[in-house]
Amino acid sequence: MARPTTLRGSKLLIMIGDGADPEVFAAPCALSTKSFNRSASTNEFNVPDCDDPDAPVWTERAKGALSSGISGSGTLAKESIDLWEDFFEDVESRNIRVKIDYAVGPRTYQGKYHMTTFNLTGEQDGLIQYEIELVSDGPVDVVTTP
Repeated sequence: MARPTTLRGSKLLIMIGDGADPEVFAAPCALSTKSFNRSASTNEFNVPDCDDPDAPVWTERAKGALSSGISGSGTLAKESIDLWEDFFEDVESRNIRVKIDYAVGPRTYQGKYHMTTFNLTGEQDGLIQYEIELVSDGPVDVVTTP
């Protein structure tokens, strides 16, 4: 069996656009656990057999809509608090890039996202931790980045 080529979790970057022209993307400090998912909804149809109407029907599915979500958590860094607070309070969606830095070259997904969750937790003898959730607002495309 050939050994697979794997990547460290640090090679998955969630990068937030600054809204400038040209837009600059940066990964917030201390976001240590990251998740990027894409999903599709389907519509179901029960299609009978024309030759044998008494036979059990098979369910057929048609893909209806695509969506994407991003979640993450980490230790809250002073350098990123304003970014997260502004993003959470912003009515408009923001450009986000998800970059996977493969050895053969990066793959980058880009789209607009709303921040729907900004959760802060802390223990008396620990550091403040945070969790975020983002949901897509329109298409998420594979883009070419330098």
